[in-house]
Amino acid sequence: MGAHEAQIILLSMAVLALVATAAGFVVLVWRLSWTMQGFVATELQRSKYEERIVAILHEYIELQRSTNEQLWMAVQVQADRLNRSTERKIAAGIRD
Repeated sequence: MGAHEAQIILLSMAVLALVATAAGFVVLVWRLSWTMQGFVATELQRSKYEERIVAILHEYIELQRSTNEQLWMAVQVQADRLNRSTERKIAAGIRD
């Protein structure tokens, strides 16, 4: 085997190594792209769940606010009734 044949073999191995490296890089980029697509899909799904949770919490807060307003109005009505009843008793006591 001469020097020329050795150079051809060495050059062929270098080209083969370059092609293998390029193929490995392409596979790596493809895998990263595939992984990022999965990550983005997961984040979008998580975002949708968060939006739904916020909507549920908003509905709950509105329901609590409404309930508190109704309770406050009922307490005010009862307080007015109690005041009127007390005033009647006082007025009746003054007349006696």
